[in-house]
Amino acid sequence: MKFNSVFSKLLDGYLKGKNKTCTENYMKKVNRILASFDVYCAELQYKSEELTKEFVYGWLSQQSCKSSDYQEQCKIAIRQFAIYLLENGRKAYVSPVCSPEILPVEKIFESCLEGSIKGLVESKRVRGYKYGALNEYGILKRIDAFCISEGLEKDELPRCFVEKWSEKINNEGLKSRANRIVVIRQLALYMVSQGKEAYISEPIPFPHNPFPYIPDEKKMAALLSEIDSQKNKHPWSNYTLPVLFRLLLASGLRISEACLLRTKCVQLSLGNYCMINIDNAKGHKDRRIYLVGDICTLLRRYDEKMSFIVPNREWFFPSDYRPQEKPLLASTARKHFNLARKKVFDGNSECKPSVHCLRHAFIIWTLRRWRKEQLDIEKMLPYLSKHLGHSSIQETFTYYNHYNQDYEHIRKDSEYFEVMIPEVQYDA
Repeated sequence: MKFNSVFSKLLDGYLKGKNKTCTENYMKKVNRILASFDVYCAELQYKSEELTKEFVYGWLSQQSCKSSDYQEQCKIAIRQFAIYLLENGRKAYVSPVCSPEILPVEKIFESCLEGSIKGLVESKRVRGYKYGALNEYGILKRIDAFCISEGLEKDELPRCFVEKWSEKINNEGLKSRANRIVVIRQLALYMVSQGKEAYISEPIPFPHNPFPYIPDEKKMAALLSEIDSQKNKHPWSNYTLPVLFRLLLASGLRISEACLLRTKCVQLSLGNYCMINIDNAKGHKDRRIYLVGDICTLLRRYDEKMSFIVPNREWFFPSDYRPQEKPLLASTARKHFNLARKKVFDGNSECKPSVHCLRHAFIIWTLRRWRKEQLDIEKMLPYLSKHLGHSSIQETFTYYNHYNQDYEHIRKDSEYFEVMIPEVQYDA
């Protein structure tokens, strides 16, 4: 297909890459949609290679007369093309796919740094960083309050202010302090890029994080059994939580990705396998994963049960309190997991598995299974990296290195580790 707009070469490059990973039917739809976008650019004689927010919504507004399905496909297509532009050093607006209800509520900053802080948040989110209420965005709100308490009057960051902010607080851990310093350093870098005065502090090394503790199969089975036995106030949670944690263990999804799965993104009627589309994951990435085996049977049984309890639900794992409208909160899932952990490990301070250890366990156990099947693990790593949504193969290689370190111990075991996951007990 020949494109004629300022984006023609970029569209060609993007589609060539997509052709290698997507089906022919899907690519026909994408080609048709992006051809429409190319015509729109050419008709308006758009000259800039920067994909602005106004231009994106201008084109999307032209599609409002089309079917809702087609409009949704247009949003996804232009969003993924924008991500491609960013990855290739271009400026582009990446439209969100998350429901605005799930995004953190924006607070009006009150200090003289208001404009700089908002500009930093917007620029980071466009590039795929979450900057949510519980991490960088929350620290920026504290910086805003600190400005007011210190009487800062100009939109700048003096050295004395930065150094005072960076001082250690009583009972503050090394990682918490490092996080605070990183955020104010990012703010300073942004302000300097905007021509403002700001002191850029030296980066500090983050404290070393040891490889997370992963329970063995018996302990993992005990954790899941304890979660199964929990009695929840809302009856659907008795089904949601056991299935959620088994999905994490069987797929390696992040807890946030699983909790924000829409029902329409989980396709279960595909024969002996099922397919899950993960939208707007870490780094504004979209990906598709495939599952086979018992987990597919479990998901089908769960979906059938939940369709009866919460008909026409939007979220695959609905919330405790408003199941028709809200997804299950990751914090709620972590709370139930931690309660089970305390009972299973009986206060053992050296064994503190988190929900994220289920993702780590999936990776390590997958590598062990490949070794048993005598597959070339180094050749398989790129597939695992894509499945996990890692930003690079180097990120996945960390697990491979850890696996190689403990392989000699595994080899000496008389029995190969088999995943022992108790089945969910459903009422008749």
